[in-house]
Amino acid sequence: MLIGCSKTYTPRPTGYLRFRFPEKIYEKYTLPNGISFKKPVYMNVILKNSPASEKWFDLSYPDYKTVIHVSYKPVNNNLPSLVDDAHKFVYQHTVKASGIDEIPIDVAENKTYGIMYRLYGNVATNLQFMLTDSTEHFLRGSMYIMSKPNEDSLSPIIDFAKYDVEYMLKTLNWK
Repeated sequence: MLIGCSKTYTPRPTGYLRFRFPEKIYEKYTLPNGISFKKPVYMNVILKNSPASEKWFDLSYPDYKTVIHVSYKPVNNNLPSLVDDAHKFVYQHTVKASGIDEIPIDVAENKTYGIMYRLYGNVATNLQFMLTDSTEHFLRGSMYIMSKPNEDSLSPIIDFAKYDVEYMLKTLNWK
């Protein structure tokens, strides 16, 4: 017992998970309301029941316990209000976020305009977006990882999903 106590213990740094991501292959997906986009083949679409004026669905990465909650609202002379609400949802995370990048989405041939937000730090949602054609359609989404927020260990998943989300937004076609 006395011999065991003479060695000094050196703590080891915390290790992080290693993720193996699939090859990026995309397929066209069309929602019941006619909106279409190219999504990764490894992502599931889960349609939700909702009132007639709002359409809710989830985009899920089942292997990484990650879900993107998406809501669709028709624009009825309320675009400024919808955009303000989306900004508020993003910037209420400034208490925990160490930074926020705004990535513009501008695809004129599809009449698709918006912003994807990448939030840094240990925040509840690291990716959010809003998208519109500015006259009829508005789409907003937030990504959640079902884990304690720790950007160091989750950044591979966040970066992997960021590429997919940006690709989906740039390939989105309104009906």
